[in-house]
Amino acid sequence: MTRFEFTKILRKTLSGRVSHEIVNENVAYYETYIDTEIKKGRSEREILQELGDPRLLAKTIIDTTDERETVLEDDAKTSSRGFFSGRLVRLPVWLFMLVAVLAVILIFHVVGFVLSLVLPIAVPVALVVLAVRYFRRK
Repeated sequence: MTRFEFTKILRKTLSGRVSHEIVNENVAYYETYIDTEIKKGRSEREILQELGDPRLLAKTIIDTTDERETVLEDDAKTSSRGFFSGRLVRLPVWLFMLVAVLAVILIFHVVGFVLSLVLPIAVPVALVVLAVRYFRRK
């Protein structure tokens, strides 16, 4: 068997069973692998014997792709109900708490910064307004 026959059988076996992207991704991977090994000095025949039957490889790819697509579909369903429309990101509890604490600190920092800009102007203005009202009543 030649590398052309190997990739042709792999492509044919995968086609219709997994998405075109996964077919192309795997065919490209094995073509690159074969090229790399040939550059290392190995023969094409030796590499193809090591890889084995492309139909068995395709079956493994199909089986693992079905599992991966099921997980991705579940994640997509979950994430569509969430804030983001992309994949749901599951953070460890400690990382979630760290992000929450940092968010609270950031909010306090921003509020404090805004107050430090506003209060030096607002307090004297408020005192003047109160003084004017007080003296108008008398």
